[in-house]
Amino acid sequence: GNAKLRYQITSGNTGGVFDVEPEVGAIFIAQPLDYEQNKRYKLHVLASDGKWEDYTTVTVNVVNKNDEAPVFTVNEYYGSVTEELDGSPVFVLQVTASDPDKDADQEALRYSLHGQGAESEFIIDEVTGKIYAQRTLDREERAVWRFVVLATDEGGEGLTGFTDVIINVWDINDNAPIFPCPLSCHGDVSENSVIGTSVMEMTATDLDDSAVGQNAVLSYRIVGILDVTNSKQGGVAAFSEMFSINPTTGTITVGLGGLDREQIESYLLVVEARDGGGMTGTGTATIQVKDVNDHAPRFIDQSCQARISEHAEPNAEVLELAAEDRDTGENAQLTFSVVAGDQEQKFYMVSHKQEQHGVLRLKKRLDYERHSEQKFNLTVKVEDLDFSSFLHCMIEVEDYNDHAPVFIPHFLSLAPLPEDVSVGTSVARLVASDSDSGQNRDITYSLSEDSDTEGLFTIDQSGVLSVARPLDREKTAQHQLVVIATDHGIPALTGSATVQLPLLDVNDNGPEFEAAYSPVVFENVAGPQVVRLNQTSTLLRAMDRDSPENGLPFHFTVPPEYRYSNDFYLQDNLNGSATLTALRTFDRERQKEFLLPIVMSDSGHPAKTVTSTLTVTIGDQNDHAHVAGEKHISINSHRGRMPTTVLGKVYAPDPDDWDNKTYVFEGHMPSYFILNKRTGFLIIKENTPPGTYQFQVRVSDGIWPDAISTVTVHVRELRDEAIYNSASLRLAGKVDSPKTYL
Repeated sequence: GNAKLRYQITSGNTGGVFDVEPEVGAIFIAQPLDYEQNKRYKLHVLASDGKWEDYTTVTVNVVNKNDEAPVFTVNEYYGSVTEELDGSPVFVLQVTASDPDKDADQEALRYSLHGQGAESEFIIDEVTGKIYAQRTLDREERAVWRFVVLATDEGGEGLTGFTDVIINVWDINDNAPIFPCPLSCHGDVSENSVIGTSVMEMTATDLDDSAVGQNAVLSYRIVGILDVTNSKQGGVAAFSEMFSINPTTGTITVGLGGLDREQIESYLLVVEARDGGGMTGTGTATIQVKDVNDHAPRFIDQSCQARISEHAEPNAEVLELAAEDRDTGENAQLTFSVVAGDQEQKFYMVSHKQEQHGVLRLKKRLDYERHSEQKFNLTVKVEDLDFSSFLHCMIEVEDYNDHAPVFIPHFLSLAPLPEDVSVGTSVARLVASDSDSGQNRDITYSLSEDSDTEGLFTIDQSGVLSVARPLDREKTAQHQLVVIATDHGIPALTGSATVQLPLLDVNDNGPEFEAAYSPVVFENVAGPQVVRLNQTSTLLRAMDRDSPENGLPFHFTVPPEYRYSNDFYLQDNLNGSATLTALRTFDRERQKEFLLPIVMSDSGHPAKTVTSTLTVTIGDQNDHAHVAGEKHISINSHRGRMPTTVLGKVYAPDPDDWDNKTYVFEGHMPSYFILNKRTGFLIIKENTPPGTYQFQVRVSDGIWPDAISTVTVHVRELRDEAIYNSASLRLAGKVDSPKTYL
């Protein structure tokens, strides 16, 4: 512990810039050093162990450091240069700076120029600080240039100071006055304006400096005036004093009275602007003369007449009127109206103000049948904002076919007429009337085809209804004839009346079978047996299309040669019916049917007798066996193509013809053929190859033993020559069996 030392600085530490570690004796810098304030320190240092102490002197030399930036003589430099100077580079100004460091080399300062235009429009000598303009300048493009100049010590590697440089470009008169309108300036003035009325400002601009000298001080004058109302034809010289201009302000005013838009609508003024340096520029001013309502409208046509149908719908156009007004704009917007001659307000006007025409339209429906609505004398007015004119219009109403013919009465019931009345007999006379005029009231009579589809009646143009063809009460017992009256209007209108005409019956129809009887008597059944006429009755009945008094009761009989027949017997039951009896046993294989003439009479006066044939069919019983048959069939194909074809029925002879047989292939089933099991019809399939096909078919009727029938089909290829050399034969009239001709 006696050897533990402590250190401290006792003197020479000016400003306390140094300090010492008390236990180790390390001297360190405690405050910033400044070479310019103190270049050397002599420090007295004490070392002590608590009892003994010793001193030493430490000398610290401060080495100079570059810590002061260069300083310019002024904070802002101003210079100027005249625009458009030749002989670049042109000296503008010089900047100077100094280095405040002690013992600094002032020759080591280097200058540099910064900002838009540096190194292009302007340069600086890095050693002297002189600034030059190296290009020709244009003040109208840029009047002031601003730069920052830097001064750097130690040959451009040290600290930097800066200053602002402002360079003004001096103006010369190198720009002529320019008017701002690219093509033409525009102004307007009302016609009839008094002298001195301001029209427009016609001012030009001069890019030269207006603050210095007279280069941008302008004066104005008018050098020409043209009439350009019709621009397509070019301008025409007008009065040169019509307008004047203030030489200082460029204000254009009316120079003479009597501006008339209807004579000249547009003026073109050529204006010159001159600056103080003598340079000039010209511009054009187009002056539109605004309209003043100083003309009354007038109709283009001085006469007016039109025709309109009474059928016209409301809002229908009647006529169109055109007017003119020498004014323009809103002063020429015309309104049309009906002011007289239309007490019931049947018409109204639609005004097309901009187009200067009006349309007379129908407001209410017209009725030609009213005398007051057959003609109208209208007074039409056209007016602008201040003036008006009148025109008389004659409107004639045309009759329209709006009334249909009318029958009185419209329904006529006639007394019954015998159905055998003679053709040409007059039945009735009908008359129709029409309220229209002219051809619209002329009438043509006709009969509705729907009420007289067979044309049994006719009507002439005097309205007389007559019989045209023989009548038949059994077809139509009562006729409802619709008589049509058609006028000659366009389109034509019709009216109708109904004529009811009943017919009296005449016994002109004999009895006829009540139904389509198809009686069947089966073979092998012992007689006598009552024949069933249909499925529900054994009675033979008749009917008569005449009225009842010419009908029942009916009487039945057969011709004398049939009355003692061994086949059938007919019994008249005297009550409007008859019964037929089969007297013996029949064999269908001998005779399939019997035709019996039945004589029938009605009770009319005189009576009507007719003969109708009753066909009695002998029903088949399966009383014969069928046997095997053989059939050969030939069919042609062309180029391997053939449609699906029905070849016919498998042949198995059997005297019976009502049997229900079934047909199936026996043994090998041919692939190109289809067999209908129920009918036995054989079908060959489409495009069967040529060749001969033979197969067997088993035929069965469920009672007799089965039979095996053979079918041979020959499919032959038909050559092209056979088709090309073929012909067709058509037989007219009554033709025998085809086998007769083969």
